[in-house]
Amino acid sequence: MKINKKYLWLSLVFLTAFIFTIGYATMGMAESGSQKVGFVDMGKIMKESKAAKSALASLQKEIEAKRAIIKEKNDKIAGMDKEVKSLKQDSSAWKEKRDKLAKEVEDFNKTRVDYDGQLMKKNNELTQKIITEVQQVIKKVAASEKLTIILDKRSALLADDSLDITDKVIKMYDAQKK
Repeated sequence: MKINKKYLWLSLVFLTAFIFTIGYATMGMAESGSQKVGFVDMGKIMKESKAAKSALASLQKEIEAKRAIIKEKNDKIAGMDKEVKSLKQDSSAWKEKRDKLAKEVEDFNKTRVDYDGQLMKKNNELTQKIITEVQQVIKKVAASEKLTIILDKRSALLADDSLDITDKVIKMYDAQKK
């Protein structure tokens, strides 16, 4: 029974100290009035920023070029498949064309997987670069607006539009990229 009383007493002391500390810290922040929150919409920045659009457009051109190569290889395979189907299955020409077709299909699949990996890597690198650059701009806007906390707008259940600094960030980011 002594252990339970001792444990209860220590828990009560700890809880009281914790509540006192939280209350004191909260009063200090409320009294100083220097805590200011801002919100930014990263999705909007990626969609509307001219600099981000430009970077993503270059990636889109590369995607289209790779798709054209894949389509060309796919069309070649379709033509070879028609050829194989037109031949008699027991002929040596059929076996030769079938083996070539199998090799082309294997090459096609390797190329497609390779291109997908390259494009995914490039997309991730480009997105990370944009986010890093935007974070630097957010820091500048936060300093000029004397904001102490910046949150992504999607993480807020409710946010006053006057606290949204997204448009300022977009303007500064685009101006910096000119």
